[in-house]
Amino acid sequence: MSVEELKPRVDKLEWRMDAHEEHLKHLSEQTRGLKKELTNINKALLQIKWIAVGGVIAVLGQTMGVGSFFKILGV
Repeated sequence: MSVEELKPRVDKLEWRMDAHEEHLKHLSEQTRGLKKELTNINKALLQIKWIAVGGVIAVLGQTMGVGSFFKILGV
């Protein structure tokens, strides 16, 4: 093959490479955004968990009486 025949093929490959590069940048940005969202969701779920645990402890404390409840906890 001559140089003139290869030039269009090389140009086409360069265009494809540039398109893939842009696509990878977009996917990287999307991944960073999703990671941040998952971190926020995890924090919210942890808050809900500890609010529920606190509620259960408060209800048990009221039901059993504070003195006996502390004896069970060992405080």
